[in-house]
Amino acid sequence: MKVQEALSSRFAEDIVMLSITLDPLHDSPGQLKAYARANGVKPGWTFLTGNHDDIEQLRHALGVRDPDPIVDADPSQHAGLLVYGSDPLNRWSAIYSLAPPEQIIAALERLLELNQAG
Repeated sequence: MKVQEALSSRFAEDIVMLSITLDPLHDSPGQLKAYARANGVKPGWTFLTGNHDDIEQLRHALGVRDPDPIVDADPSQHAGLLVYGSDPLNRWSAIYSLAPPEQIIAALERLLELNQAG
């Protein structure tokens, strides 16, 4: 929430944040919507769920996976990562989602500056 608050003027315009559940059997759209509402999430941040295979395909496409298929198949081994990037710059990176908000904000601000420069 601190990241969204700090960059609020850029959300929904320059920044879109997607949170993807790794537990679609328990995280229904209604539950995710209630979670977002209870935590004061503002426009520009969407919580996603879906069927397991689609989520796995998306997770792998984003590069959020372990090279060891046994470790990768174990949800308790998944690190919380924030994948961020810019399509126009074809520049993507990741940061630990539980990093201090100031580190996440700084990383996003650097990318926004690069994106504006061009």
